[in-house]
Amino acid sequence: MALRKIKEYDHDFTTKSFPEKAQEIFIAAHECLTQFERHKLHTLVTERCYPEMVRGNRYRTLRWRFLGSLEPPRVVQIRCHEMITKGNMYGQVTVRMHNQQALVIYDRFGRVMCGGEEPRDVLEYVVFERHVVNPYGAWRLHAKIVPAWAPPKEPIARTVLLPGPALAPWQELDELREPGAEPPHFQHRRK
Repeated sequence: MALRKIKEYDHDFTTKSFPEKAQEIFIAAHECLTQFERHKLHTLVTERCYPEMVRGNRYRTLRWRFLGSLEPPRVVQIRCHEMITKGNMYGQVTVRMHNQQALVIYDRFGRVMCGGEEPRDVLEYVVFERHVVNPYGAWRLHAKIVPAWAPPKEPIARTVLLPGPALAPWQELDELREPGAEPPHFQHRRK
């Protein structure tokens, strides 16, 4: 029934052609995120998804690459509901994507916080949403569903400076350090 409701407003919608279009939206949204194209990102993701994607990225650098699909994407669920008033219809399509990606997140000092250049196999369930009664509406990335059986994410290693001696503005650290002592170093600590 949801498929028929969406086809009433979007005559070109099919479950065979939509997964490729959804994958293009997914790739474009992540590339906009890595290149800080905020205005274009707003056109590709919903108002709910935007804060989740950009939260905490102010002092980070993201490097993301899509390397290819391991399986063709496919539609696994379609929903279409009225919101707030009668006739105000929103359609949601969940697409299963199994692909290879590479993600590296650097902190503001250029050190790797998480990820790596090596490709990883990623299985994602991505929800796309459209205001179907709007003839100019477009499909946008809305959310990612994390299944209960998925393994938990690895915590991000935080880099902190170990506290050292207090210095007056005119002093140098070399003056306080004993001959042969090691300089202070950075240490990774998990939170």
